[in-house]
Amino acid sequence: MKLKKFTSYVTTLLPHEVMLLERIKQFQDDDRRIIFYRLKNNILHPDDLLEFDESIDKRKYSHLMNWMQSKLEASCTDQFYKRLNYFDNRIKTDTISSEEEKELLMLIKNYEAHHYHFIKFYEVVKNYLIFLLVRVRLNDYGLINEFIHQYHDDYTRCKEVGNRMIQAASDIVSDYHNSRLTPNSSKWENWLKRLYLDSNLDGYNRYQALILISYIALNKPELLHEALEFFNDLEEQLINGSYYSRKLLLNYYGNKQLILMKLHKYDEALYYGELSISDQGHDYIMYLNNYCFNLLKLGQPKKALHMLKQALPFVRQMSNKYNRTLFISSLTKCYNDNELYKDAKRYAENQLALHEKDILEHNWNNFFRTYIETLLYLREYATIKKCIKRYNLIERENFAIKTHITFPYFKWFLSVVDFKEGNITEQKFMSSIRREMEQISNTHQISPSKKVMSLLEQTITTMV
Repeated sequence: MKLKKFTSYVTTLLPHEVMLLERIKQFQDDDRRIIFYRLKNNILHPDDLLEFDESIDKRKYSHLMNWMQSKLEASCTDQFYKRLNYFDNRIKTDTISSEEEKELLMLIKNYEAHHYHFIKFYEVVKNYLIFLLVRVRLNDYGLINEFIHQYHDDYTRCKEVGNRMIQAASDIVSDYHNSRLTPNSSKWENWLKRLYLDSNLDGYNRYQALILISYIALNKPELLHEALEFFNDLEEQLINGSYYSRKLLLNYYGNKQLILMKLHKYDEALYYGELSISDQGHDYIMYLNNYCFNLLKLGQPKKALHMLKQALPFVRQMSNKYNRTLFISSLTKCYNDNELYKDAKRYAENQLALHEKDILEHNWNNFFRTYIETLLYLREYATIKKCIKRYNLIERENFAIKTHITFPYFKWFLSVVDFKEGNITEQKFMSSIRREMEQISNTHQISPSKKVMSLLEQTITTMV
C-alpha cells in the first residue's frame, strides 16, 4: 500500500480531533481539500469509507499529516501544561533563554481568559515577575504586572474552588465506590452544577465539576439526563480546542458511555466506549471493563472475551489495584457468558490466590458473586459453602446492606446450597427468598438480578 503511513496515522484520529482540525483548516490547495474531505468522511462515517486518491502527489499526504499533528499538539492542553512546567523550571533555575522569554511574553500578550490551565499559567507569570524584579529588569514589568493584577481575583477564586473540590471528590468518590448515594455526596450537586455552568471559571475546575456530577448521577437516576446534556454541551469546547487533549477526549468518551449505559442506551454507548479504548493509557483497563460490560449487555460475549484476553499482558503490568480487580471480575464474567465455566473457575481461583488482599479490599462483592455463579453452573456446592464461610461473605453482605440497598445474594447462594444438601425443603427455600425479595422490591422499587434469579431457579430444578 503506497499510502500505508498516512492511512495508518488516519486510523488513530478521533472524531473530535478531525472536527477540531476542520475548524482551523485554511487549505488553498484543492488536492489537500479532497484528501481532508475523505479523511473526515472515513473517521466520522466508518461504514461509508472512501478510497484515498493515489494519483495525488504523495508529498501532499505527508505535508497534510505533519500539519494535522502539529495543529493538534499546538491545541493540546496537556502539551501546554508541559510547556508551562518547562518555563517554570527554567525561571526558577535561572536558565531561561531570551527566545524562551519572548515565547512566554507572547503567550501573556495573547492570553485568553479562563484558559483550561489558568491556575498554572498565572503562577508561572507571577514567578516570572519576581524573576524580573530581582534583576531590576523593568522593560516588560508593566505588561506582566498588569496581568497579575487583572487576574488576581480570578486566580484566588479558582484556587479556592480547587481546594474545596478535593473534599467534594473525597465524599463523592467514596459513595460511588460503595454504590450508594448519601448526603455526603448529594450535598455537592448544586454547587458542582453552578461551577460547570460558570464560564468565568478555569477549564480544569469546570471539567472536574462535570466528572463529579457524573459520579453522582450514576447513583442518582433522575440526574442522568441532565448530566448527559452537560456532556453534550462540552463538545463545543472539545472541538474549538479550549478543552482539547487526547487524554481528555478519551475520558469524555468513557464517561459518556457510562451515562448512556445507565440510561440503557447501549448501542449509542458502545460507540463512545469503542472510542474510549483507542489508546492504552493509564485508564485503558477501566474504559475496557465498561466497554466489555456493554458488549455483554448487547449479547456479544465472544467479542468481549476476545478483547479482555488481549489485554491480559497490559493488566499484568498495571499497578492500579482497583481497576485490576474489576478486570478480574469482568474476565471471569465473560468466561461465564461464553459458557466456559471451567476456564472461569480456573482463572478466578488463580487470581484470588495472587491478589486476595486487593480483591477483598476493592472488589469483593463483584468478584465473589461472579465466582459463586461459576460454581453454581459447575454444581460445586461444597466449594460454594467453603468460600462463603472462609471469606465471611454473609457478614460482609449484612454490613454492606446497611448502607447500600441491594438483595442478599450471598445469603441466597448459601440457602440454595443448604437445599441441595437436603438441609431445607424447596418450599422453605423459595418462600424465604420470595419474602425478602418482595420486601426489598416494595420498599425501594428495585428488582433483583434476572441472571441470579434464573440461575437459582435452574439450580433448584437440576437433579444433582
